[in-house]
Amino acid sequence: MKKIVLLLAVLFWACLAGAQEKRFDVPIGDSPSLGPADAPVTIIEFLDFQ
Repeated sequence: MKKIVLLLAVLFWACLAGAQEKRFDVPIGDSPSLGPADAPVTIIEFLDFQ
């Protein structure tokens, strides 16, 4: 039982730590895109072809 409680505490702590991630506004300008312009979420993929 103690292991389960410890596991739940660790998972809860990990969720709190993930909630403090940094977010950045990235202007998409004339970049190609799909979907409506007023979508509430924009997913941007960065690729490195080297």
